[in-house]
Amino acid sequence: MGKTPLILIADPNPFVRSLLTRELTAEGYQTVEAGNSKEIFDQLNVENPPDLMVIEIDLPVSIGLNALERVQNLVPHIPQIVYTLFTDYENHPTVQKADDFIEKNEDLHDLLYSISAIIENF
Repeated sequence: MGKTPLILIADPNPFVRSLLTRELTAEGYQTVEAGNSKEIFDQLNVENPPDLMVIEIDLPVSIGLNALERVQNLVPHIPQIVYTLFTDYENHPTVQKADDFIEKNEDLHDLLYSISAIIENF
């Protein structure tokens, strides 16, 4: 078996980051967290960057979209999942380039399934 996948959780809400860290760790993943765009790029600019990023575009939205676009331009090999309440942005051109778009809700099944599928195919 290879290395344990490392997931970057980029969300401004510390409670969401904590929940996702707990759930992803229980699924066998390692996680790192970012609460703003600076922390996102700090986590990506390391010797062993994350294998996948889960990002909330509410950083606020304009900053979140900008951060997502910068990741896509600077680190395009890292898959991105947009995990947000802002469903109005699902068809935004930057969001469309992400590997998946999942609406936040109480059930994490869709997010966990998407992470698993992307990691397996990467």
